[in-house]
Amino acid sequence: MPRLRRAVVLAACAVLVGALAGLAVADPFHLRHIRWFTAGLVLLAVLLVTAAFAVVARRGVLRVFVLVVGGIAALGWVAVVALADQVSVENREVSEVADGDRRLVVVEGALGAIDPVYAVVLRSGGGPFEQETVVYQGVEAAPAPAEVRFVDPDTVEVRTGAGCAYRSEVEAVTLAVDPVHRPLRADGC
Repeated sequence: MPRLRRAVVLAACAVLVGALAGLAVADPFHLRHIRWFTAGLVLLAVLLVTAAFAVVARRGVLRVFVLVVGGIAALGWVAVVALADQVSVENREVSEVADGDRRLVVVEGALGAIDPVYAVVLRSGGGPFEQETVVYQGVEAAPAPAEVRFVDPDTVEVRTGAGCAYRSEVEAVTLAVDPVHRPLRADGC
């Protein structure tokens, strides 16, 4: 009976970690480094499920088989995460405007491309729990925003070179932005 109890505890821990991984995928707090939290939680869930099955399995070939399959699954997940990290591109920061702990940052994407794409992100905090959310996403061939500023603690504004002004409301805790501006043309509003 103690073997079954240990397996149930491990399975319950795996379910809890799976729920936390689901929350990380939903990302209600717009964490900048959420992909690492998600990757770590999925790996932990794989290891917990493997341990639960290994505890239930009798000694011998079945336990070795469970551990080998679980090890392959864990190594496969690590390989997928490492490959995804190699494919992702870091944006170059062009400018930054600070207001206390919050920062409006103009970033340039598509590094090395003929026509870079500019975006404005709002960042808050620091370290592994730093928050980041998109406020404005430009289009190819559009110049960098001419001005970004905090209107008040709950409002940000982005002005483009074409004279367009985009304002967004920001929720203080989750850093949810309403609306996120994504113009369709580079030459107008």
